[in-house]
Amino acid sequence: MANISPVTNLDFAATKEALKTFLKNQDKFKDYDYEGSNMNVLLDVLSYNTFYNNYYYNMSISEMFLDSATQRNSVISHAKELNYMPRSRRSSKLRADLSFTVPASFGSNFLTIPAGTSFTGRCGNKTFVFLNDKAYVAERDATTSTLYKAKDVDLYEGRIISETLTMADTTISNAWIDTSSIALTVNGDVFTYKSEIFGVNSIDRVFYLQPENDGRYSVQFGQNKFGFQPTLTDTIKLSYRISSGSDADGVNSITLPNAFGGASSNTVSVTAQSSGGFYAESLESIKTFAPKALQVQERAVTKRDYETLLRARFPNIEAISVYGGDEVDPPQYGKVIISVDVTGGEGAADYEIANFKNYLSDKTPLTIEPVFVSARFLFVNTVVNVIYDANLTTKSASQLRSEIQNAILTYQGSNLADFNKTLRQSRLAAYLDAVDNSVISTDIVAKPVIEYVPVLNIASSPSFSFEDTLLQPYAFDVSQGFSAFKPAIQSTKFTVDGTLVTMQDNGLGAMMLVTADTEVPRVFKASVGSVNYITGAIKLSNLKIDSFSFGAIKFTATTVNKDVKTPKDRIISIRAEDITVTVTPLAS
Repeated sequence: MANISPVTNLDFAATKEALKTFLKNQDKFKDYDYEGSNMNVLLDVLSYNTFYNNYYYNMSISEMFLDSATQRNSVISHAKELNYMPRSRRSSKLRADLSFTVPASFGSNFLTIPAGTSFTGRCGNKTFVFLNDKAYVAERDATTSTLYKAKDVDLYEGRIISETLTMADTTISNAWIDTSSIALTVNGDVFTYKSEIFGVNSIDRVFYLQPENDGRYSVQFGQNKFGFQPTLTDTIKLSYRISSGSDADGVNSITLPNAFGGASSNTVSVTAQSSGGFYAESLESIKTFAPKALQVQERAVTKRDYETLLRARFPNIEAISVYGGDEVDPPQYGKVIISVDVTGGEGAADYEIANFKNYLSDKTPLTIEPVFVSARFLFVNTVVNVIYDANLTTKSASQLRSEIQNAILTYQGSNLADFNKTLRQSRLAAYLDAVDNSVISTDIVAKPVIEYVPVLNIASSPSFSFEDTLLQPYAFDVSQGFSAFKPAIQSTKFTVDGTLVTMQDNGLGAMMLVTADTEVPRVFKASVGSVNYITGAIKLSNLKIDSFSFGAIKFTATTVNKDVKTPKDRIISIRAEDITVTVTPLAS
């Protein structure tokens, strides 16, 4: 008797054919007409049954493992086993300055803006409500008795929901919750959220969150071991904010519809447009970070620990670099340096850095101090020469030039907007060659640029490093002049002691100032610092600058390597203003 071939796929026709083959090899059924008889109907039923069972068991078994699970509830269930808390929605946040006009008879130097005051903003054709999560105080302006001002007011998008739970069912009803906004009391006693049990004793008023099905969360307590446990008759009250996620990002104008506290009118000036809104964590993100969170165990020991914890807790972190204090100059032993860049800005704001530091305060070793710095950028002066065949395109040279420039900016955003990236000129050239069929060749000269913004009229000794080997020129000879001298470092113009100068190296490791306001350049100061051609480090000494233009002094380096590597604390950025594109038709 022949055996039925094993089913190795989920194809209905293949399953039916396997059943036919089995029956045809049986003495009792080998003469049947399997296409025209009633046996064909029975085979259809058997095949469908086999197909559905195979599909069901395949899907069921797939859902048993985190890697292959596709249902959100299955992924959440696996995340709970790994003690991972999937991120909820996050409210978009903006910052504003407020001013109020009150009657002259107001009689107080302060005007309180209560927590939960509603502001209204628009993004496109949608209207959003923003709230302050704490009370602010507007102070009387010194110039007039009727004007009160409050600066740097943080407003969060969403609406406040109040809910009462019982110990029989502690599941929060709303799936649009921003869990970072939860305020919870039991019989009037305030309970504080904890994400781990370390350092919690049996009487601490704390609560925990646990992910549940359908995107919701439940409140958990410490069972009188890791926190006080309420009884069945206790009343649990909580308030929280529900959020529209990233839909509310980009609001740059809001109003306060209703006057309060005696104010007759008000003005709201947005100083930082709304950003940082997020939907609930995606399945791909949960699959990525849940195993890593298990490894970290809410403790920051290695560099990866810091990155994993911060990225999981703050989804608005776009790029992060962690390195030891011993790697900086001068060394800062006992410290870990964390460079952060957030979505929607350059670097990170002071209040964001304060949030990062507060989050890590109980997760780092006692003798290690986290030091947060806003991400800095390594700009790239990019000169591109393109040769194209005019017979292969209807586009003009200016159109091609514009497309090439846009392609460079797209490549930068997709491939370079993070720490520890390298601009590979060959890869960028290949990317630009594909912009249009008419492009024959692309030649790129890319040079790293570091910007320095000095404090005017104050002597300082800044230092920075390209962390790459510089192309050391021959020693500068005064008798030969500057016409043929090609320094490794060249700056833009600025003023020192009333003289317009540029800065460059002399080929011997010293940085010198060269006049820029004379027909023939001359050395203005022979040494204002040093340069290390091996490491690319520049150290300036006692430099006092009168003025400079265009927002910063740019230092451009000529490196041995054509590819541009980033220092550990910088992110590559190619700006439109730093791109020069020349488009030349192929000679006939």
